[in-house]
Amino acid sequence: MKVRIKRHPKGVEEFEVEVSQKITLLELLYKVKEELDPTLAFRSMCRAGICGTCAVKLNGKPVLACSTWVSGEDLLVEPIDRFSVIKDLVVDHESVVKRLKDYSLWLRIGEGTISLQEDINRKTSRSWECILCGICDSVCPVLSESGLFGGPLTLTRLYKYLHDPRNAQQETTLKTLQNLKPELCTHCMNCSYACPKRLMPEGLIREEENLLVEKGLLQRQVGGFDFLSF
Repeated sequence: MKVRIKRHPKGVEEFEVEVSQKITLLELLYKVKEELDPTLAFRSMCRAGICGTCAVKLNGKPVLACSTWVSGEDLLVEPIDRFSVIKDLVVDHESVVKRLKDYSLWLRIGEGTISLQEDINRKTSRSWECILCGICDSVCPVLSESGLFGGPLTLTRLYKYLHDPRNAQQETTLKTLQNLKPELCTHCMNCSYACPKRLMPEGLIREEENLLVEKGLLQRQVGGFDFLSF
């Protein structure tokens, strides 16, 4: 099996790997590292599609390397887009961490006991299941063009706090949502098509836009793009 890997800062290098059975892309990368080039750099942790650290591009499509099976075709492996490359397939996720910190994207619980209803759990489950892999951000055209848009990863992360009754600072969360400007989303669906966990981030962003309108915190432009019609 031939695999080309985009190295940073060297450029694309080709490796020929002996493979006797179907393997995952992550296993293939380990074979290259262990048998051909120990200097190859990539990230992995859980090997179960849970941690999100092994996100790369395979033949132009962003995937989780541990969850993607490969066969005898020629392969091109690259780092995901929109992130600074540290080395080879390793990208800098510090921008994600910074956004989470800057917008305080965590649950702030008040006093007392609050029971969670099943319908709330169902409503927020997609947001809770986000693994912060960054794939949605890597395919977002608005995020690359606008410094104002929060991006699908951040907005997906925020969604659960808007509907969690344990959140003691709902008004602050709504203000944060305003600052992330979900109305800048073009609803191209790139993030939903690419999400390896099938969380449909675009749908969550659409609901967040609608919520701001319902709260009187966002106005639709007359004759403009009507995101409520989707």
